[in-house]
Amino acid sequence: MASSILVFALYLVAVAGIAYVGWRRTHTLSDYVLGGRSLSPFTAALSTGASNMSAWAMLSFPALAYSHSIRAVLMAVSLLVGQYVSVRTIAPRLRVYSERLDDAQTLPKFLCERTGQGGRDGMLLRGLCSLILLFFMLVYVASGLLASGKLLASLFDIPLSSATIVGAIVIGGYTLLGGFLAISWTDVLQSLMMVMILVGLPLAMVSAPDTAAPGMGTPPAVDQSLGWALVISSLSWGLGHIGLPHSVMRYKAIRDVGDIPAYRRILMGWLVPVFMGGLAIGLAARPWYQGGAATLSEDLTLKMIELFFNPWMAGLALSAIMAAIMSTADSQLLLASISLSEDILAPLLPHLSPARRLRIGRWTVLFITIVSLVLVLQGSNTILSLVSYAWAGLGAAFGPVLVFALFWRRLSYSAAVAGVATGGLGTILLHTYSPVAGVYELLPAFALSALTIWLVGRYAGPDPAATAVFDQLDTGAAKATV
Repeated sequence: MASSILVFALYLVAVAGIAYVGWRRTHTLSDYVLGGRSLSPFTAALSTGASNMSAWAMLSFPALAYSHSIRAVLMAVSLLVGQYVSVRTIAPRLRVYSERLDDAQTLPKFLCERTGQGGRDGMLLRGLCSLILLFFMLVYVASGLLASGKLLASLFDIPLSSATIVGAIVIGGYTLLGGFLAISWTDVLQSLMMVMILVGLPLAMVSAPDTAAPGMGTPPAVDQSLGWALVISSLSWGLGHIGLPHSVMRYKAIRDVGDIPAYRRILMGWLVPVFMGGLAIGLAARPWYQGGAATLSEDLTLKMIELFFNPWMAGLALSAIMAAIMSTADSQLLLASISLSEDILAPLLPHLSPARRLRIGRWTVLFITIVSLVLVLQGSNTILSLVSYAWAGLGAAFGPVLVFALFWRRLSYSAAVAGVATGGLGTILLHTYSPVAGVYELLPAFALSALTIWLVGRYAGPDPAATAVFDQLDTGAAKATV
């Protein structure tokens, strides 16, 4: 145990060092939000993967593969296809258009500029986007804090509530200092650690002799029943990739649109072994793990690490899990804080200097961390349930409107407002009052948002300002296709 704690402590020291360097190199708001649009394809790809996959890929997904492998396979296929389609279609145009539209750093600002309503004229859309983003990001960050609590509680044998508070201090403090550059740099380290453990752990499990560790009894019966609702729900996860805010941030941060093909290949090459490793852990754990509530406790991966790794490797593996947690939570904290400072305060208080807005953005991280921590300490949710709710809300609110903004000339300001509201509020209502039991709310909320945007844009009359912006951008569309 002492060796594991030592390795884990060394990892945290390394992350703190990177955060300090990022803090020293963060001088402007653009540096803090998008790293000055300077990410290489390698850094951007691994940062995207690490920020998307988070702790659920290392804790929840193997547990799901253990209890329901068919559902896990369908989810993995959907997420891989969704990520590929998003990078192929969304990334090139968003990278070019966001820079042309007054260097739009945030997604709400981009949507306002695209619909011809910059500054205070677009406050309704910017405010609506920011509130929806803040709400679902609070839920998403809460999932990361819960995962960090479970990890630290297992490592240090302390109560879950105390461990969650410690995790919140580590993650919040790191994001407060570093900004986008530090997050992207550490994401590279963290993503490499994640794939190493997700590949190495199942190999250790299948190669270990039967006498390597005491068996944990006959594995319980595994439920593989698969109704139509479960199939559709599992296959709809990939829709979230289209407009996931902390993912499309990386599209805008790539240093050049010509780097996107290399970015796409690296990202997909990282994702495939991550999902295959998660599936392998869940399947290989069945002879060793007699935990009927594996998907509820989400401790399967931690048990397998303890069972099959020596203390030094266990410390490295636990560091990889903490890396997965931090790589997503820090991106979400950064995005939520910037949305509050840039999309709500900046238009209302234009006299604020960029330096003041940078400080506001940093200290907003503290507020969001505290609120997410309170949410975790008062709830009884699993990591996967929190992630799935936030994933649905963000995907349905921003995915359809982003597609229409990039490819449809008739998208108007009112259509964008209606689409974002329908996707975000629709997710909340469908999650609370599901008309069809078992159907993941992302799919119907996404479809309703897309339909609303089309109807308003088609029948509410032309929007000259929005169409003029699109025509101007569309003249260079060929350069934004890779």
